[in-house]
Amino acid sequence: MSESTLIDVSSHILDGSPVPAFVIDSNHVVTHWNKALARMSGIPAKDVLGTHHQWRAFYPAHRPVLADIVVDGAPQILLDKFYRGKYRQTEHCPGGWESEDFFPAFGEGCWLAFSAAPIRNSEGNIVGCIETLQDITERKEAENARREAERRLTEIVAGSPVAMFVLDADCKITHWNKACESLTNSSAEEMLGKNEAWRAFYPYDTRRVVLAELIVRRAEPEELAAHYGGRARPSKLVAGAFEADEFFPTFGEGGKWLHFMAAPLHNLRGDVVGAIETLVDLGAEKESK
Repeated sequence: MSESTLIDVSSHILDGSPVPAFVIDSNHVVTHWNKALARMSGIPAKDVLGTHHQWRAFYPAHRPVLADIVVDGAPQILLDKFYRGKYRQTEHCPGGWESEDFFPAFGEGCWLAFSAAPIRNSEGNIVGCIETLQDITERKEAENARREAERRLTEIVAGSPVAMFVLDADCKITHWNKACESLTNSSAEEMLGKNEAWRAFYPYDTRRVVLAELIVRRAEPEELAAHYGGRARPSKLVAGAFEADEFFPTFGEGGKWLHFMAAPLHNLRGDVVGAIETLVDLGAEKESK
């Protein structure tokens, strides 16, 4: 009896699975190559079963796939060499490993997440490995778009001569630019990561919240009025934004009037994930209307 017959995988169940998967034995020979993987890779099972050619579906030159490394006991040197720190142990699966990478050979190129788990016999010895794959291109593209948006936001905020700060979905401060430091006399070091932006503006009143926080919380008009009375008004320039003028007695000598506007930040689905607030110094003098 060949060792491959010891591998406890039901061929018809694996073949009917919508999850792309393949199995190799302890000699690195392909014993299973399901239909989902055949569709994903463009390589039919008949072309790979009984061979050591599993790598051809993923790489242009010969190299071990993650399943091969798991069968060999997952030596650290091989994981480091071929996955360059982009790997981690699989939760709830001793000896299993997972990673993700971009594969240009799949269609127009796609990101795949893959997980390899050892198959053991009754004595606990590794007699093979099953590797499953998942197309995560859409998720990776969304992550890349988010990172690019964050990079651009950071550049805009940091380089702006206008005082501004940004809150995330938990109302924590993620950006606090130099102009904001100068205007409020509160440094980025003491403000970043905290959800108490009010401290830079209302040092003696812990009940106040900044306008950006109300935007993030999508506050009802009643709450907006409770903090700003009739001073806050919808912006005519930015949808969902509000603006107001207020006198801040602790800024400068004799205090300053500030015009401030807070606008929501959205993710790709249109959800509010934060807010940005800009502050303009109107000077120490302002006629009451």
